[in-house]
Amino acid sequence: MTGARRFIAVVVAVALAGCGGADDPATSGNPGDAMLANLPSCDRVPLDEAPELGDVVDGLVFPDGARVTSVVEQGALVTVEGSIRMTPLELRADYEGRSDVELLRIEDEVFETEVLLRSAGRRMYLRATALCADGTALMAVVGPDSEDAGLPEFQSD
Repeated sequence: MTGARRFIAVVVAVALAGCGGADDPATSGNPGDAMLANLPSCDRVPLDEAPELGDVVDGLVFPDGARVTSVVEQGALVTVEGSIRMTPLELRADYEGRSDVELLRIEDEVFETEVLLRSAGRRMYLRATALCADGTALMAVVGPDSEDAGLPEFQSD
C-alpha cells in the first residue's frame, strides 16, 4: 500500500469512527463531505505559503482561484503544482460543469480526484489531493494530445 493510500485509509477509518449531532456534516448531506470535514482546519495548513507563479502553461486548466507554485519542464511534458480552496469533490464538479475542456476520464475517491482532459490541442492529467477540510493540493502534467504522450496513469488502474 502506498503512503498516500495508507494515509487515505487511516483518514477514512477515523471518519467512519466519528459520531455527530443534527448539524454535523457526518450525519447529514453527502457522506464524502462528512469525511472531508474530519480533516484539519485549513487555517492550520499553509496553502498560501509558496510564491504564486500564475497560469503560464499552454493547456493548463485549473479552476478560478487556483495558485500555481511550481512549473517544471521535462521535454514535451510540463509538471505544474499548486493549491486551491476547494475539496477534490468540488474540483470534480467544476471540471464536469466546464464547456472549455473535453473530459477524457475523471474519477474520485473523496480525498483524491484524478482528471484527464483535452484543451487547446493539449492533454492534461490532474491529481487533486485533499490537504485539509476545504483545501486541495494540485499536481498536473500537461503534454501533447496523444495516447502515448507519457502522462501519468490513473492510480486506480
